[in-house]
Amino acid sequence: MGNIKLDRKKEMLAYIDNFKDMPDRLLKYNEILLEGKDATPLCYQDTMSYRRLAVAMTTRCNLSCKWCYRLDPQYKSILNKDLDFDVYRKFVENTAGKFRMVHLGGLGEPTLYPKLIEAIQLSKSLSKNVNLTTNGFVTFRDIDRYIDAGLTHIEISIDAFDKTKLKEYRGVDLDNISKIVYYISNETLLYLQINSVVSNENYRYLIDMVRLFKKAKNIKIWRTIPLFKTAQMKKIGIKPLSIEESQTLLLRLQGEIERYGLNWKLLPSAYGVKLDPLIEMKRRRNICFTCFEDPYISVMGRLNFCTRQEYSSVVDISDGFEKAWNHPLLLKFRENMLKGIYPKYCGKLCFLKDKTGQKDELSNRKNTCIEIKE
Repeated sequence: MGNIKLDRKKEMLAYIDNFKDMPDRLLKYNEILLEGKDATPLCYQDTMSYRRLAVAMTTRCNLSCKWCYRLDPQYKSILNKDLDFDVYRKFVENTAGKFRMVHLGGLGEPTLYPKLIEAIQLSKSLSKNVNLTTNGFVTFRDIDRYIDAGLTHIEISIDAFDKTKLKEYRGVDLDNISKIVYYISNETLLYLQINSVVSNENYRYLIDMVRLFKKAKNIKIWRTIPLFKTAQMKKIGIKPLSIEESQTLLLRLQGEIERYGLNWKLLPSAYGVKLDPLIEMKRRRNICFTCFEDPYISVMGRLNFCTRQEYSSVVDISDGFEKAWNHPLLLKFRENMLKGIYPKYCGKLCFLKDKTGQKDELSNRKNTCIEIKE
């Protein structure tokens, strides 16, 4: 019984850590948790209480990964597009607040964006921290140029640490991507994070990451990302792990990290995976917190409801964050979310209860997605 209490305390400490140095995030989360449908749809958080500002630079990609959600039919209409740089520039010029981080990523591979260097430089006006998520198809020279432009953080996506399997899953050569990881880790000051999508198919090929990169000096975080249940995934029979399976995997990974005396942080931790604030609010309240605290600029130059609804067209960003983030259209969506009214696709894709077959005020829209015009 004592061990059970100790584990519960570790879970709660991991849960609280999600709000570290973000007091307004904790305020808003608890308001919704306590008041549910009676909470205000208004986002009153200061900009530094958002974990990041996410910006989709492009929806073009040079890979075709096995479980990429861009393969889902919902995203067809917005593929192979680039963010209008002038629109992003106007957004930056008209935004007053500063953010903890600007994250350049999205549905595509941001290193394919023709004005990436300029975008990194411009983003420094919004935050001292600029992050980039890449599939690793970069050169040492590319990395140096990004650093010179102001990049401070980088995330590399690797979904298996077995040469044959990584080639199968992502079409990537493990030796080449390992060289990039070691260069970033040992030759630069970039804050380095490794991202791995986890499914029932690839989880057994993740454990070798520790052995492969044990001599990398500067890996900060290894983030495991749960698989999203898109139509594509259901079609080919790939499933996410259960929470219990994820915890078992993370405990094993943590054991390997400690075995080699490495100073890597797992995100989530083996204890944090059980009480993820975003997932738990969906499961317990049937409310998505993402639309209240995760500002996302789509490749169309608009603030969207969430990163997974890249195809939605909502609020133009040209007038800056402060005017766009609490725009009436976003307030209406949040009000509906508080009431448990959301697009069917949210239920199919995420952790909300699937409302397929039920009627609500959003369900009659084409392709069950939201296409709101101002």
